[in-house]
Amino acid sequence: MYPYSTQPNQTGAPGFSEVQSIFGTAVIPPRPLPPNPYLNELRETREREKKLLRRRCSWAGWATLAALVLMQIFYTMCYLILPAADNSAGYYFEVTFAYTAGFALPALLLSRALRMPLNAALPMQKTGVLTAVAAVFFGAAACNLANYPANIVAVLLESIGLSGTTPGYAVDASPLAGTLFVVAVCVVPALVEEFLFRGVILRALMRFGTGFAIVTSALLFALMHGNVSQIIFAFPLGLLFAYLIVRTGNLWITVAIHFINNLLSCVYLLLEASFGAQAAESYAAVFPFVLWALGGLSFVYLLAGTRGAFFRLSPPRTLLDGSEKVQALFLNPGVLVFLAYTVFSCVLFLVQ
Repeated sequence: MYPYSTQPNQTGAPGFSEVQSIFGTAVIPPRPLPPNPYLNELRETREREKKLLRRRCSWAGWATLAALVLMQIFYTMCYLILPAADNSAGYYFEVTFAYTAGFALPALLLSRALRMPLNAALPMQKTGVLTAVAAVFFGAAACNLANYPANIVAVLLESIGLSGTTPGYAVDASPLAGTLFVVAVCVVPALVEEFLFRGVILRALMRFGTGFAIVTSALLFALMHGNVSQIIFAFPLGLLFAYLIVRTGNLWITVAIHFINNLLSCVYLLLEASFGAQAAESYAAVFPFVLWALGGLSFVYLLAGTRGAFFRLSPPRTLLDGSEKVQALFLNPGVLVFLAYTVFSCVLFLVQ
């Protein structure tokens, strides 16, 4: 028999072995494992992802705040140069210019800072006609339904002595004022808000997960409105619009939904100004049911025509987990300052 017997470690200490010999027991230390270069690389990549996400969220917050501030600055400049009475044709012309310049400029600067090509910020992927029409009707019906929770919140706020009212418009009966009213309230917001939120911001955050990008862009869009009732209304709209962009790749679909949603409210005011309150109330009693019917049929078509695929999202492809993404979203200068502005604006509306 071989004179030196080797036995396994009986002490339970991992990685060590004992060698019995005529000279006694010798303990052999374990070989150190070689360093894993992939772990360090993964850690560094994760940190870079967090920094990039925090920077992009901050830029999105600054861009949203800048849009609101610039819009007010441009409107004030227009009013000082050419004063116009409220709800007149001149007033809505000034609102149109201020809204367009105020939102388009930050959107363009943000896309430039992100080095995002214009075709990425303005996705125009070819979509089937039936799918596009169904998505528009489904979206318009969902927008109308979102009014109900917002109205409930407004009533609850009123019941405890706070103001649940939202900023409103009025219009005189002149054709020019009515036309500019529709342009300022329906056309321009649909174009520039979709460009900023569903074009640039959504696209900038897509690499960190589709669901995260949808929720974040919707949250910024909702908070941009600056009062509690409209935030409750706008957040589900933002979710829907961003989701439809992801599924169809066509910004014109959400522009159309946004336009129709605003137009349905404008028609009520135009009917009231031109034909009286009775005509406006008759319209308000009929159009929701027509819209819901079209929206229900569209939902069935989208569900059956795509075998449910239209309502499924691909899993996220990012190294960051949910808590890391939430921290990056809120712990950055741009979003923090924008949140402070939103809180201040909401309080002003509640106590007015």
